[in-house]
Amino acid sequence: MPKPPLKWIVTANFTVDGAVGYFTAARAFSRQVSDALVFATKEEAEVVRQEALRAEAVVTDPYLTEVVESEGKLDLLSARERIRSLGPTVPYGYGHVKAKSSVA
Repeated sequence: MPKPPLKWIVTANFTVDGAVGYFTAARAFSRQVSDALVFATKEEAEVVRQEALRAEAVVTDPYLTEVVESEGKLDLLSARERIRSLGPTVPYGYGHVKAKSSVA
C-alpha cells in the first residue's frame, strides 16, 4: 500500500497561556489539530507562516510541521508534535498529588 503524501500545517503556541495552536482556514488559530488548514506543499505553508508571524500578539513562534491525512484525520508525524497535541506525558500542577516517600 503506498504511503499518503506528506502535507504541512502551521502551528504555534498561544502567547497568553502557552497552549498549542493550529492555523485554520478562518485565518485564526484553534486549539484543535482537526481544525488545522492543511497545505499540499511546504512553499504554500511557508506563505501562511509568514502571515502568522504578524500575529505574534496572539501566538508565539509559528512554524511548519509535516502531517499526513489518513481516513479523514491528521496524523502528526513527529513524537514532539503528538505530545504537543495531546498534552504533557507526566502529571503536573496543583491537581497532581505527590507520592509519599518511603525513605524516612
